[in-house]
Amino acid sequence: MKHKTLLFCIPYAGGSSTSMSNVANVLNSEDLEVHYLELPGRGMRSEEPFHSTLEETIEDISAKIKSTLQSTDQPFILWGHSMGSVLSLLVSFKIQEDYNCRGLIVSGMRAPLFKSTKKPLSREKRNALLVDILPTKYERSKNAPLFQRVQQKRIEIMEKDVALLEENPVADWSSVIIKSPLAVIIAEDDELYDNKDCYLQWNHHTSSATSYFPVKGGHFFMFQYPSQTSALIKTIINDLKY
Repeated sequence: MKHKTLLFCIPYAGGSSTSMSNVANVLNSEDLEVHYLELPGRGMRSEEPFHSTLEETIEDISAKIKSTLQSTDQPFILWGHSMGSVLSLLVSFKIQEDYNCRGLIVSGMRAPLFKSTKKPLSREKRNALLVDILPTKYERSKNAPLFQRVQQKRIEIMEKDVALLEENPVADWSSVIIKSPLAVIIAEDDELYDNKDCYLQWNHHTSSATSYFPVKGGHFFMFQYPSQTSALIKTIINDLKY
């Protein structure tokens, strides 16, 4: 029996399983099934403690993917945005020998091997920028007490996620090489990564092909241009499937 290809979506720092659903939901079809991965401390897993190590996080995501697949040869694709790009790469690398990963889509994240010459933003400035560009529903309710509490919770989750990457550096990124093709989506006006050269070294993380796709919009281009994003993801997936 031919299995559907599965698309697993891993969100950005501060995001939950529903964060990418506005774009990815329309991708469900007869031969593609979309799944959203939830990390602890948010959404449906809000009562669970946050992971303290990157190893825990990668194991958690890998276990969820394995339990969702109907067999080890069922094809799947990973799409990670921002922090999710790094997690997707590490998950793909971890399970690629035993499972049928057909490709990796990354967006909103510099290549792990890229060395910036710019001085890093302070925690306060970085958080202020992230909060400013985080997609927000109900813009007119920003001053309401309920909104303020929800926003504060989002900031707490975001800080935990950012700390997870900063406090658990990967010892040797140059050895993290996957066998499947890699698609890199580059937003033209990304507020976090204005130097587009920072994406180029993603090709060091695959022994297969790397493709680059420029799109309109900022760091959260998928919320600014959902139709554009859905069409592009669909094109990339069709290329990876066959």
